[in-house]
Amino acid sequence: MPNARIKDVAKHAGVSEATITRVINNMGYVAEETRKKVLKSIDALEYVPNRMARALKNNRTGIIGNVLPLSLDNLFFSYIAASLKEAALHYDYQILPMYNERNKELEERLLQEAVSRMVEGIIFTATVQSSPRAIKEVLNKNIPVIMIERPLDMSGVDKVLLDNFFGSSMAAEKFIAMGHKNLSFIGRELRSDFVEYDRFNGFKQGLERNSLPLKDKMVVYTPEYTSEYGYEAMKKIITQNKKQGPGACFIASDILACGALQYLYDAKLRVPEDISIIGYDNTLSALCSPQITSVAFPYEEIGRTAMSLFWERREQNRCFDKMVQLSPFIIDRGSIFDLKTKLK
Repeated sequence: MPNARIKDVAKHAGVSEATITRVINNMGYVAEETRKKVLKSIDALEYVPNRMARALKNNRTGIIGNVLPLSLDNLFFSYIAASLKEAALHYDYQILPMYNERNKELEERLLQEAVSRMVEGIIFTATVQSSPRAIKEVLNKNIPVIMIERPLDMSGVDKVLLDNFFGSSMAAEKFIAMGHKNLSFIGRELRSDFVEYDRFNGFKQGLERNSLPLKDKMVVYTPEYTSEYGYEAMKKIITQNKKQGPGACFIASDILACGALQYLYDAKLRVPEDISIIGYDNTLSALCSPQITSVAFPYEEIGRTAMSLFWERREQNRCFDKMVQLSPFIIDRGSIFDLKTKLK
């Protein structure tokens, strides 16, 4: 029956419209026999619930906006987006991707559009481009806002942080445990964002705790996270240290590590025999040749945590801010040469 309505289903099943609504929304008590009869009528009449009509009536759309960069070529964002999508389904929500192109004006327009579409929450995965004022306008409409990894310092927002300092410290300890003392670093430029500072300082202080200073010529910063910059950074590390050579290199992003490996291949240098590598974020490391050891994030937990924070705000009326920090871990793929074994 084309364009069947709730009252048509109710008449067909011989029950009230309220009973049909309870079955569709899976809310309230309905006898099992009645539920089966309603579902049979829904199937017979090919009834499709009008979700938008319900949304206007109940102020619930089941949609959460996810602010992302221009593209998903950096798999870090893809992995988090996928984890959010999976976690949202558990709560019967859908994720609406919103690509900000790293543009403040565009992102603020996207936020206005999301509000007009009655999204129930906003989750920022990328660096927030919008002003605190624009975020406050969203919060003032009682729409929960969650920021992942790179949050603004403002009230009313829940945060999911990744312990980058600890992750980089683990990389330093891993190299040292396998006998490496000649160490280098490749990462993005240290800007105002604490993420890059933590990735660098965690590694640097991990070495210093073991009386191993990180020399300036062993550090190369890149403008962005791209394989091209990774290639040039590794080239600089190798050419600046021809005499001694970097025995090991911590690269603060897998996408940079991919470019670095390409340079090593072109320079006929082997991993791990000539240089040991640890990547970061565990997005591309298993696809590299050779595969590389990488500091990994608990991506599934990131999505679950963000959705849990949203649910607490939306359904449990939590009114105080919450911050959850998640710890990374190392996945060893054999890209670190064991000098201690070699010296025995």
